Amino acid sequence: MAVAVLMATAATGVTATAAQAAPNAEQLYYTVAPAYQGAPENLWEVAARFLGDADRAGEILDLNSGRVQPDGGRLADPGRLHEGWHLVLPWDAVGNALHDGPLPAAGEVSSDCARDAEVPAAASWGQDLLGPSRAWSVTDGSGVKVAVVGSGVDGTAPGLAGRVMAGVDVASGTGRGDTGCAGPGTALAGIIAGDDGAGGKTFGVAPGSRIVPVKVGSDDESPDNLAATGVDVAVAAGASVILLGADPTDSEMRAAVNDAVSRDVVVVLPASAGAAPGDGLLRVGEVAENGRAADDYPSDAVDVLAPGVGIATVGGTGSGAEYAAAFVAGTAALVRAAHPELHAAEAARQVLATTAREVVNPVAAVTTPLPAGVGANASSATPSNGLGTLSRVLLWAAAAMVLLLLVVFLRQPVTQSAARLVSHRRARRQARAARAGMAGDDDPFWDRPANPGVPANPGIRATRDEADEVTEEISGW
Repeated sequence: MAVAVLMATAATGVTATAAQAAPNAEQLYYTVAPAYQGAPENLWEVAARFLGDADRAGEILDLNSGRVQPDGGRLADPGRLHEGWHLVLPWDAVGNALHDGPLPAAGEVSSDCARDAEVPAAASWGQDLLGPSRAWSVTDGSGVKVAVVGSGVDGTAPGLAGRVMAGVDVASGTGRGDTGCAGPGTALAGIIAGDDGAGGKTFGVAPGSRIVPVKVGSDDESPDNLAATGVDVAVAAGASVILLGADPTDSEMRAAVNDAVSRDVVVVLPASAGAAPGDGLLRVGEVAENGRAADDYPSDAVDVLAPGVGIATVGGTGSGAEYAAAFVAGTAALVRAAHPELHAAEAARQVLATTAREVVNPVAAVTTPLPAGVGANASSATPSNGLGTLSRVLLWAAAAMVLLLLVVFLRQPVTQSAARLVSHRRARRQARAARAGMAGDDDPFWDRPANPGVPANPGIRATRDEADEVTEEISGW
C-alpha cells in the first residue's frame, strides 16, 4: 500500500483531497501573475494567500488538473505555474486579485489519438434513456474522483478537457496515466464525465467529477498483479469510485477490491469479469436499445444493468459491458457527491435500490430519499445489528441495576422501622402477660402445657398478626 501511495502522489506532489468550486455557474478564479513578492508562483503559495492554508493546494490542483489553459498547457505540477493561467479556486477563497465570472476561453489542444470525427446522433440513446442531466440540479458529481483502471485515458481529447487528472502509469512504473490512446479507457471516461464540445451537449453522467486514469496495460488485458496495484494506487489517489475492467477472481485482485471497499471506495466492474457479489461492489450487465440483455448472464452474476450496445462517447461509439459499467460508475459518483456521508456499501445499495426494471437510474439515485437508518436518516431508525442489540440489553440491565439499588436504599429505613415496630409491640404484649401473671395464679398463661415436650408459645399468632399489620402499612406507604 505504501508503494501505491507514493505512485499516487508522485505525479502531483500534493496529497489528494476533495474540493468543490463555487456552487453556481460563475467561477471564482485567479489569473497567475509573472511573480509574487519576487518569486515564481506555485499552488502552495496561492493556497496560503487566498485560502489561508498552504495544505489546501491539493484542492486547487483537483479543480484545475487537466484543464486546457490559454497557452494550451495543462496544470500537472503544483510547483510550476505559467503566467496567464486561470486557476479555479474553492468557493471560500478570499482576495482582491480574484475574479468572479465565466472563465476566459481556453486554448485548443489537439490529440495525437485517432478518433472518429463524427458520432451518430442515434448512438446517444443510452444518455437519452437515462437522462442524467435531470439529476444535475442536485449534483453533477463535483468533488468526486472516479478512477478508471485499465488502458489509460487521453487527457487531451476535446470532450475531456479539464476533466482528467494526470494519473499514474503503473505498467511502466513511471509517467502519467493521461496519455493513453489504445484501449477503451478514454471512451469509458467520456461516459463518466465527458463532453463532446458541441453546444454544451454532454456524454458524461457526472460531468463535474474528475477522472483519475490509472494505466495498467495498453488494452483490456493486464497482469493481475498490475491491476491489483492499480486499484491500490486509485485508492491512494483519493478516488471515491473505481471503474475496473480486470478480472477480480484472482486472489490478489480480490484482496485489492475488498481493501478498496473497506477504505470507503465503490468498485464498479462489468459482469463479464465473473466476480462474486459483495458489499460496495457493483457488477454491471449491458442492455441493448430494445431493452433486452445483450448477453446471457447467470442469474447471480449481475447486480444492475445499463446501456452497453452502440453507445456514444468521446471520439466515437462503443459496445460492451465495460461501457455499461461506465454509466453505473458515473451514477455512483453522483450518489457520492449528493450523499458524502454514505459509506461505499451504502452508496452502492442506493444505486441498486433506485433502479428501474434493474436498469440504473441516475436521477432516482440522487432524488430518492435515503432509507431510515441510512446516512442523514440514521438517527431515525433502531440499530438492527447484533452490536446494537447488545447495547440495548446492557442499557436496560444498567437501568434495572440502578432501580434495584434505589429500592434497596429506600427500603432500608422502612424495614428497620418495621422491625422496631414489631419488637416494640412484642415487648408490650410480654409486659401485659407478665403483669397478669403477677396479678393471680389462676391466669391460664401460667398453666403447664398439656404436652410437656412442646412448650406453649402464645406469641406466634400475635407476631403473624403484627406482620400482617406492617405489611398493610408498607403497602399503603
